[in-house]
Amino acid sequence: MGIAENVQAEKFQNLPLELKGITKKFPGIIANDNVDFTLREGEIHTILGENGAGKSTLMNIIAGLYPADAGEIKVFGELVNFTNPRQAIEKSIGMVFQHFMLVRNHTVAENIILGMPGVAALELKKVQQQIREISERYDLFVDPEKKIQELSVGEQQRVEIVKVLFRGARILILDEPTAVLTPQESNALYEIMQRMADEKHAIIFITHKMKEVMALSHRITVLSRGKVMATLKREDTDPEALADLMIGSLEAKESIKVAELLKETELDKREKHNTGTEEKKHKFGKLTVALKDIHAVNDLGQPALKGISLDIYAGEILGMAGVSGNGQPELADVLSGMRSPIQGSYQFEETPLEKPTVNEMIDRGVGYIPEDRKRFGISSGMSIAYNFLLRDFRNPKFSSNQLLSLQNIFEYGSSKIQEFDIRAPSEKTPVGLLSGGNMQKVILAREISRSLKLLLASQPTRGLDIHATSFIREQICQARDQGLAVLWISEDLDELLMVADRIAVIFDGRIVGILTQEEASISLIGQMMTGMENKNSSDSANNFDYA
Repeated sequence: MGIAENVQAEKFQNLPLELKGITKKFPGIIANDNVDFTLREGEIHTILGENGAGKSTLMNIIAGLYPADAGEIKVFGELVNFTNPRQAIEKSIGMVFQHFMLVRNHTVAENIILGMPGVAALELKKVQQQIREISERYDLFVDPEKKIQELSVGEQQRVEIVKVLFRGARILILDEPTAVLTPQESNALYEIMQRMADEKHAIIFITHKMKEVMALSHRITVLSRGKVMATLKREDTDPEALADLMIGSLEAKESIKVAELLKETELDKREKHNTGTEEKKHKFGKLTVALKDIHAVNDLGQPALKGISLDIYAGEILGMAGVSGNGQPELADVLSGMRSPIQGSYQFEETPLEKPTVNEMIDRGVGYIPEDRKRFGISSGMSIAYNFLLRDFRNPKFSSNQLLSLQNIFEYGSSKIQEFDIRAPSEKTPVGLLSGGNMQKVILAREISRSLKLLLASQPTRGLDIHATSFIREQICQARDQGLAVLWISEDLDELLMVADRIAVIFDGRIVGILTQEEASISLIGQMMTGMENKNSSDSANNFDYA
């Protein structure tokens, strides 16, 4: 064994975390089934699996949010039995959630000490100095005196990491940490993770992005239906093999189209050799949406849209790239009739609209996949079949004389479950019991099964496994090919480069540029997402040749 191999073996010889036989059951579901898992010192260990595979449950057990029904956990060799998150924190475990747990009108330092026993506000200067020391050590660059509301999304995430490090975490769980970051912020986070691993922190990394899995992982554990399928060294596997393990070899090859998955890891090559020859050319149809100088305020009455002008055509996907919080939700609200603009004009097909309502836009053929599917996309206590009809209860096929035709409703629900590959016991199952991917399929089935002219898809694949992601992308692209106009809002630039015909970049409530598929690249879009205007792009929806 050479010197380098000796160093590597020594680096990973300690086991900060060991799980043996972890089992967790919920009514009708085995979320974790006899799971064995080890985490080594100085290791970035990725957990990969479909939605519903048991990843979140396992992380919640490690972080003290759920007790295991069976099995044992050792932290630094000590047998533990967590009953609350504080006990996990005391054993040096810290979890950085995908949705940040920060108080916006408090400073960084105040957020970091919030809830800590024995830390008084009088010690704030001392806390601020400790934060600066942690920031310098790991290149986190956080100003302890700034308020959270003054920080970018990437800076807020660094605050969350500083918070767990400040509390002494040696074992870190990072849940989809790049989901809301620009490419530049993601690259900075990769360097921070490597720095923490070099400092002998042990990191559990949860992501659905294969490019990240293959770039960052030392080892990869694949979960499927609550069971560990394999734990592999990164150098001993590849994306296709991992896809096979996640959902089964036959299904991986026939259902999710592994070639499409692998294409996602090749997008960096496209930046170097961007000829545009492989992209499918689309002839756009009639103008579906024309926005001119749209201004709108957010729920707090503050300006959110500051002069948005853009066109969306039948038969095209217009991608919308931007860091979260730059006006994307308000734009979708205006287009769907949920929010009235305070200035500007909105034309739908050939009709100028004046403060349209939600019901009017539904009747005009607008479908909406909201960003927060659990809060706004479904009625969790209702059955899958009833959720299919939330837009369509007035349809005489399903109701007559104010009475519901239950047989027709459930037959329709059963057929849609099969058509959209929704994994559920029956159409009568409450939709709130489904995994995120299957929940999203219910929303998609409801929206595109109607006669649509425009689909607003806001983060339609965020947090979904590769099977659900591939299915949803394919369904929306097929609808586009059949003439549907689509606005696809996403922070995943790989995804937008894969599906969009044009990409509009939004920053601070303004469109800073609109790129053709041939012009677009991850680096260019990433720069524009920070507010840099693209002087070389067409920068207008009207400079293209439409049929």
